Amino acid sequence: MWKNYFKIAVKNLLKRKLYAGINVFGLATAIACFVLLSLYLENEWTYDRWYKNVSELYRVRMDYGEKGEKLVQTAMTPNILATTIKDLPEIQKVVRVYHRDVNIQYDNKSWNEGRFIYADAPFFQLFSFPLQTGNAATVLGGPNMVVISASMAKKYFRDTDPIGKTLLINGTRSLQVTGVAADVPANTHLKFDFVASYSTLQLKEYWGSANYYTYVQVQHPAQLSSLQASLTAIGRQQLSDEERNNGTVLNFIPEQVSDIHLHSVAADSAEERGDIRYNYIFALIGGMLLVIACVNFMNLATARSTERSREVGVRKALGAQRGQLFWQFMMESALLTGIAMGIGLLLARVLLPAFNQLADVQLQIGGAGGYRIYLILVGVFFLVSFVTGIYPALFLSGFRPVQVLKGSQAATPKGSRIRQSLVVFQFAASIFFIICTLIVQRQMQYIQHKKLGLDRSEVLVMNGFKGNVQQLESFKGRLLQLSGVTHVTAASESPVLVQGGYSMDHIEGRQQNYTMNINALPIEKDYLKTLGISLLSGEDLTHADIADILKEKSEERAYHFFLNETAVKKLGWTPEVAVGKRMMLNGRAGTIKGVMKDFHFASMKSKIEPIVVFPEYDWFQQIYVKTGGSNKQQVIAAIGALWKEVQPVVPFDYHFLDDDFNQMYKSEYRVGAVLGTFATLVMVVSCLGLLGLAALTTQQRTREIGIRKVLGASVTNVVTMLSKDFIKLVLMALVVAIPVAWFVGRNWLDAFAYHASLSVWLFLLAGTLAILVALLTVSLQSLKTATMNPVKSLRSE
Repeated sequence: MWKNYFKIAVKNLLKRKLYAGINVFGLATAIACFVLLSLYLENEWTYDRWYKNVSELYRVRMDYGEKGEKLVQTAMTPNILATTIKDLPEIQKVVRVYHRDVNIQYDNKSWNEGRFIYADAPFFQLFSFPLQTGNAATVLGGPNMVVISASMAKKYFRDTDPIGKTLLINGTRSLQVTGVAADVPANTHLKFDFVASYSTLQLKEYWGSANYYTYVQVQHPAQLSSLQASLTAIGRQQLSDEERNNGTVLNFIPEQVSDIHLHSVAADSAEERGDIRYNYIFALIGGMLLVIACVNFMNLATARSTERSREVGVRKALGAQRGQLFWQFMMESALLTGIAMGIGLLLARVLLPAFNQLADVQLQIGGAGGYRIYLILVGVFFLVSFVTGIYPALFLSGFRPVQVLKGSQAATPKGSRIRQSLVVFQFAASIFFIICTLIVQRQMQYIQHKKLGLDRSEVLVMNGFKGNVQQLESFKGRLLQLSGVTHVTAASESPVLVQGGYSMDHIEGRQQNYTMNINALPIEKDYLKTLGISLLSGEDLTHADIADILKEKSEERAYHFFLNETAVKKLGWTPEVAVGKRMMLNGRAGTIKGVMKDFHFASMKSKIEPIVVFPEYDWFQQIYVKTGGSNKQQVIAAIGALWKEVQPVVPFDYHFLDDDFNQMYKSEYRVGAVLGTFATLVMVVSCLGLLGLAALTTQQRTREIGIRKVLGASVTNVVTMLSKDFIKLVLMALVVAIPVAWFVGRNWLDAFAYHASLSVWLFLLAGTLAILVALLTVSLQSLKTATMNPVKSLRSE
């Protein structure tokens, strides 16, 4: 019996190639997208969840701020916090992690490495990163020890044993390789190629600088509330009586490591966080594509009811039972779904490299844990077969043979309304995703064109310069002699993403024990001029100011600080009043030299916070070269040649400041690209269904069209008549989609402190695009029918 069902199903599909083709193509496209998005979501939702003791692992974040103000929430903590909490009864182990970009030399070769961290001795015990060589309890047990990844072992030592070999870090410190770790998986926020022992740094421990990540392993998750109480008490102990009375907040909050990627509220994470909202959007897209493809199937199957009603009537008259007809139609559905499943999986494999590039991930079908996607697809096969087949099977198998053979059973108004509702749903989903894509693109354009308060255009950034003050000044002077170079400066980190946490105290005019936590950035003399940062009051740095901070004895140094206008307002001053005020920054005593106009030094998701920049020549990580002229490549080549001359062992590693800026919004750009691609696919699959429905509708109205043409109707009249009903459905879809898209878009934009407005033209553009696409789709079929010879049309009926 089932074999007979299968043969009849194959025969029917071959007989109706357009119908089968539209359904197979639509389902295959939806399944391919579903597979790709499922792989992406699995990668996102398994982030940091594979550690053996994951339920016991927490990262401590720091919340601080003044009463009545929004708290600053950062993943960075002071290095003394780990020492303070390590003996709490709730804690098993504590590990500090400190990220640095370094230059590594070995065997007369040099590399700049960005995935380098320092960590406390229990790192490989707390986190279950597997070691290929070495003991987890001892590999970081003393100073000047380093564990390298397997890929780095291959890169630096090829086939020789790396254990015991020595790497030179930044030209000053030798580290001995004590272990080799397996390459870190992609779904962890702690990505590294090198882990050096934290004791190597020999840093002073204090509360005034928050630049370290603190991870803890608790004795038992049930003790979390007790741990939180202890951390809260420790935070309050660091505040003065006046600060506590004034409502100043300093608190430490444990966040579960498995929640960091998608649910953490802390800024300054070791890796750009994911966004659970984007995952919901991608899951919605994958589900919607499947649903729309299923809707196409049901729509076309029920629209063909007139055509297949005679078949049903004849078979029932010959003794076929409703159950037999029901399973016959279900077999057709299963066969179509199976074909589409195979094509869709093949299509997903072909498109996976492009999707990896688009979404900036490294996914694969199969491999470790890859069986899950096949289990999901088995479930999808049965679900889609059932969903696409159940309504048409019940609908068609329920025809009454006498009425059908007499020609009295036609398409019912109820069936027509259901098809119309499904078309409205399809296009509402398409319009929704189009509007969302336009909103994301508009926000990205807003970010690119918003004035930042600094000039990031054509600023070349070089990493890894090694040398003293005199060597820096000499290099700077030679750079300025190059054609196409207008300004040169240096700083400790990127001006568009400042993360250094400092404490500002002993502020003139405030209580002696008043402290303000603030972002701060050590700079070179010409920093403000090079980056075009404006001063509201005061004046720029002079050579005499630099001489003040280069004195050999630290107690004789006099620092010169520049505060932004937000910091000045927080202190209750005007820009003019602030100049000349005395203050200290992490023990550096000096005066306020000037007040800067606010500039964006972090993501536009956050409001501009207080910041202080100050000259200090001990911490430079990057050199900035402002370039001009038309021949950019020639300028870069000249700079590279000079670099190789003055830094022969350090690679010429450069990028542009625009790259740093764009990196902050990588996830938004990625979402915009993925959303735009899949929104287009949603529209294509919807139009496929509309095309098939239009073809069947015009086929059913062939006689009517022939009569109208005989009576004088023009081609335009016929096309308009056939198209207007479908356009009405698209207009109804607009009414449904626009409020939903506005609500979702509004909520997404609210995550940005600075964002574009929701302009009416976005919705008009999406609506116009949907109407034009629908009109084009329907008109192609309508025009074909309208231009037929009416005599032929009437004869065919």
